[in-house]
Amino acid sequence: KIDFDTDPFDEFVFSIGYSADKDPSLRHCSMENESINGVPWYKNLWLKDCAMSGGASGGPWMRDLDEGGVGTLISVNSWGFTHKPGMAGPVLRTRDGSWAECLFDTARSANDPGKVGGIVVERCSTA
Repeated sequence: KIDFDTDPFDEFVFSIGYSADKDPSLRHCSMENESINGVPWYKNLWLKDCAMSGGASGGPWMRDLDEGGVGTLISVNSWGFTHKPGMAGPVLRTRDGSWAECLFDTARSANDPGKVGGIVVERCSTA
């Protein structure tokens, strides 16, 4: 399940990924998230004590994870600093300006482009 509607801040989450510096071991972080601005106009989710590094990008951030490993996706590993621990993830919530839901719906309903390349998404609206 992917949640595009919830307020994702201050949630206890599990982040999973393969850090290049620990390859091939699967790594995880589990803690309450915070927020950080990587650029002044965009607030990211932030796991301040997460020590995953490059290579972990795209790994899921799950909340309400059960013993079987099933939970709700609220973000993905995106970026961190080179001089201190921490992992940032984008806010997927549509009302905050994310196009994630539109892109997900487009990809889910698109036909396989075959050998011609990917799918071009020309219009996504967050209104």
